[in-house]
Amino acid sequence: MKIVSAQAIPIRIPLKHPFTIALGTLTHSNHVLVRMKDDKGRIGWGECTTFHSVYGYDQKSLYDMLTTYLIPAVKGCDPRNMEVLHQRMDLAIPFNLMAKCGIDLAAYDLVGRADGVSIHSLTGGKRVDRIPVTAAVGIGSPGQTAAMAEQMVGKGFNTIKIKIGLDPDKDLERVKIVRKALGDEIKLRVDANQGYDRTTALNVLEKMESIALEWIEQPLPDWDLEGLAMLADHLETPIALDESVYTVHDADRAIAAGAADVINIKIPKCGGIYRSQKIAALCKEKGISCFLGGCLETSPGTAAQAHFYTSTPNIISAAEMEGPWCYVDDVVKDLMDIEKGEIKIPESPGLGVTIDEEKVARYRIHF
Repeated sequence: MKIVSAQAIPIRIPLKHPFTIALGTLTHSNHVLVRMKDDKGRIGWGECTTFHSVYGYDQKSLYDMLTTYLIPAVKGCDPRNMEVLHQRMDLAIPFNLMAKCGIDLAAYDLVGRADGVSIHSLTGGKRVDRIPVTAAVGIGSPGQTAAMAEQMVGKGFNTIKIKIGLDPDKDLERVKIVRKALGDEIKLRVDANQGYDRTTALNVLEKMESIALEWIEQPLPDWDLEGLAMLADHLETPIALDESVYTVHDADRAIAAGAADVINIKIPKCGGIYRSQKIAALCKEKGISCFLGGCLETSPGTAAQAHFYTSTPNIISAAEMEGPWCYVDDVVKDLMDIEKGEIKIPESPGLGVTIDEEKVARYRIHF
């Protein structure tokens, strides 16, 4: 089995509502699909996503990395040999993990379709049938934040993630109002997306201790492991790291520094399922919890999340997999089943979703 060709396809689908975080506002997808073909004409699909103000890549960067370096590097590879596939990509160009994710997912989809099995059968089996999903609420007024959170709970979501990091006083007010509106049974987590400095973070997060948060995500800049370790030591609420951890080596350094109680594994950020598994394995070895974050993927990326979640035994809590329901449309014929805030694991071969190539053509953009 060999990869004979692959194509990078940038798509742009509007969000139903703008999504604001501490580092910017997203109004549409910035994704690139990867369509991979093997020597028997079988097709696999992958997806890579980005948010340039967070991760440093824009959509054209992903497209250029794929077409110039990564796709040529993996031609002729056996997609079953993930180690060699990733080695070839790394030799072609370092880092660029979000672009490499598209190749990784397409290869897994291709192998699953060739073997007639779902991706979770290739990556460790299925430990759960359904996954609880987090509903994320972007930065807005206190009233808007509470109303959106209540709406999500009304749809069956039991874990709410509130974006913070622009204004500490308003952040505190928003989180308090949401907790009051939702009561004590709903899990709340907050994400500052690196929005605070040490003094501000310590001041506002101490005041949030009484709100019973599941964890506080990335309150300081990604490089400030010393400051994050200080917060982890000082606060009762766990500190979760996202932008500080792209690779297994990043995770090892953060854990050694005492900077992380929880690691956020995002498949696009970490370079695909294969590399994400390595981070999860390290967390298990070190006794650190990890959870599955998201980048507002469309259905191919969200299906990959589902397979990773169910085949990774030490992933905890609700997953950030709400992406397909945030857009006005998608690139698949049918969305995955979601009921009462839980997604059913796809069982069809590969990713388990059927790409609608007419929709891909409709939302494709050209550089």
